[in-house]
Amino acid sequence: MLRDRQNLWRRLNLLGDLFITSFALMTVLLLYHQELGNEVTGLLYALTALIWGLCFYGPSGSYFYRMKTHSQILKELTWSLGKSFMSFTAVIFFAQIAISSTSVLTFFVLDAVLLLLFRFSLVLFLSKYRTSGRSNRNVVIIGTGKTARLLTDRICQNSRWGLHILGFLDFNRTGLWSYSDIPMIGHPDGLAELISDNQVDYVVIATENGDLPLTRHAFAIAEEMGVTVCFMSDFYFHPISKAAPSTFIDLPAVVYSSEPDDRIQLTLKEGIDWLGGLVGVILSIPVGLVTALMIKLEDGGPIFFKQIRSGKNGKPFTMYKFRTMVTNAEKLKEKLKDQNEMSGPVFKITNDPRITRIGAFLRKTSIDELPQFLNVIRRDMSLVGPRPPLPKEVSQYDRWQRRKLSVRPGLTCLWQVNGRNQIDFEDWMRLDLEYIDNWSLWLDTKILLKTVPAVFKSDGAS
Repeated sequence: MLRDRQNLWRRLNLLGDLFITSFALMTVLLLYHQELGNEVTGLLYALTALIWGLCFYGPSGSYFYRMKTHSQILKELTWSLGKSFMSFTAVIFFAQIAISSTSVLTFFVLDAVLLLLFRFSLVLFLSKYRTSGRSNRNVVIIGTGKTARLLTDRICQNSRWGLHILGFLDFNRTGLWSYSDIPMIGHPDGLAELISDNQVDYVVIATENGDLPLTRHAFAIAEEMGVTVCFMSDFYFHPISKAAPSTFIDLPAVVYSSEPDDRIQLTLKEGIDWLGGLVGVILSIPVGLVTALMIKLEDGGPIFFKQIRSGKNGKPFTMYKFRTMVTNAEKLKEKLKDQNEMSGPVFKITNDPRITRIGAFLRKTSIDELPQFLNVIRRDMSLVGPRPPLPKEVSQYDRWQRRKLSVRPGLTCLWQVNGRNQIDFEDWMRLDLEYIDNWSLWLDTKILLKTVPAVFKSDGAS
């Protein structure tokens, strides 16, 4: 009955989406006087309904809003709309349906706005409906430890979810016990009788690690009696990484990762990196030709400096720069170690005697970094990300510092726009981790916008 009702709501929601999309298409066709003929117009409506139906109803989690945030709903809608719009554009192109690009763009924007308003209105209505005590789902929690109490707090603080906890079952506690006025109602061995006597929609296994082997029997009972089981598999305290259900070699797994996991934003970042790298290479050609000539005229040595750096997860790659030092700079480095002004494994000194006259200018203006746009195109680097370290430096990192390698390195980063060499090594590492933990496209944009004045001011450059 519960599944039937959920499927009914999904179908009604799909009908609402199709009605809105058809209305948006009809409005645009009338607005721009697109006269396609009855047969073509009917075919277009049918194809639109088919495309939107497949893209919106197909995903298993579509149209379930009970425990989703507004941002999750927005991401799902954006993903489905993106697939729908690309398919729609391909259909009208290959079918040679005479619709202007302005009409198509207007349809996309209007449909997106209307569907978003419909979603948020529906979510608001359902939240109030559940808060009033209707459409509740009953939950039984197995366990009384930290995870069980955390789950209880979340449910109690979010009445809009419409979840009601019947009580706790525990393997070890006896006698009277309650948490947030929710009582312990027995031992997990009594689960079958509890399900028989009550409406139980979810059995949540949230035991402590030591009790996990004991839950097999309770799981089998809930499965046999057709009750959904939620297994709180968050075994470890993880202040940094995020846990997500996934698969590993086609087997179910819980994946703990500390790197950003926003699929849509990461896909956009990939596209921006490739486009930015390509534009950077093209715009760098005139400056690069002049720079190459200046380097050759000064000492006749090689134009480029190539160095092995550590990329994502420590993967080595060759990083390119315009050469700014004498040709035997690496050999001279040993004699200058005592003059190192940076803490940690990084080597930096002011007025480094190995830097050539042209090299000093290239570093001050950051022109020496321009060849790294090639690294961005090759996907060794990103436009924004922690600066790539030397493998020798990585070997001297403390454990917490190595986490900076969990993302692809970049041309510019928080360190670069906050003083560069004026910042000591530990603060530099903390800025890199701050970037990883708070990453978003907006943060990348702010860093890129700050990089331009930082380069012109030569902040911390040497």
